Amino acid sequence: MREVEVVVVGGGPSGSVCGSLLKKAGLDCLVVDRASFPRDKICGGGLTPKAWRLLEHLLPGVKYDYRPVTHLKLQFDDEPLCEFESEFELRMTNRKDFDYSLLQYYQAHGGEVLKDAFVRYENQADGRILVVLRSGEQLLCRYLIAADGAHSRIRRQMFGPYEANALFIEQYTEPTGNHEIFAHFSDHYFPGSFYKFPAVGRDVWGFRGPMTDRDHFQERMSKFGVPAGRIVGGYIPMKAVASTQENIMIIGDAGGFPNRITGEGLYDAFKTAHHAQCAIVEHRPFNETNKEVFDKMKREDKLFKFANTTLCRWLFRRVLRHPRLVKALFDAKMKRETWL
Repeated sequence: MREVEVVVVGGGPSGSVCGSLLKKAGLDCLVVDRASFPRDKICGGGLTPKAWRLLEHLLPGVKYDYRPVTHLKLQFDDEPLCEFESEFELRMTNRKDFDYSLLQYYQAHGGEVLKDAFVRYENQADGRILVVLRSGEQLLCRYLIAADGAHSRIRRQMFGPYEANALFIEQYTEPTGNHEIFAHFSDHYFPGSFYKFPAVGRDVWGFRGPMTDRDHFQERMSKFGVPAGRIVGGYIPMKAVASTQENIMIIGDAGGFPNRITGEGLYDAFKTAHHAQCAIVEHRPFNETNKEVFDKMKREDKLFKFANTTLCRWLFRRVLRHPRLVKALFDAKMKRETWL
């Protein structure tokens, strides 16, 4: 049995960032992940301005490859394109390389990664937690961080099967050289969307809607002249959960923190990782340090309900007919978004 102060299960963005912050705070921590990095992950890979600003604030000097994009094209059904140039760049990455860069940052600051799979945790009489791994190794820790993604085993052990999921489907093609983001909306799948992101080394075509499946995705791909290829898919949790134990914290996708409307998860992966570190260092409950994010999720739940109404669809369609207005609204949102 090995003793360690903090065990972080999952070496993705939330786990790696949390591990780096803990190491900088002088805490003994260990990141456990069953995958061999670099590994791919379904995700558009986009960093909004608030996301990359927060990342650079939390991890000064972090390096990663990205493609800066400021040109956006939006369309509702067959109506004219709403095309504009944003004042702020969105950074498009390749998640395979991006996640590995964050893990390497953690390792460069003295962090250790153990390649193994989480099986279960057991509460001990002295308040510590015993983590049992697939290899048979056991870790005794004071804090357990669940950063093990959409299919979190820690969340499943605590709450049982998770049902509030949204299915995302993607296909990757050779890069076209067009440095622009395209998003298509329709009465058939609003507030979902069909999108194209110009990531590093490839273009990402994706789809999310209330009737997301392979047939609907291929129909969209055919409509926009994209050749058929290998399709990948994944479920993203869309309901936040709060741990029932103060020394177990569920962050990132494992906690159901992706944006309800856009599906963006990286910003809240970084944010919840920071709040977990604050909870441990400041000896405060995670539900307290992470209150801002929990409150934001409640607001997004209400907004998502409105987004599913006929009125919202009607308003959105008409706003897209005025590119200058869309640009002004988009830039205003990017400008006012902060990370602290």
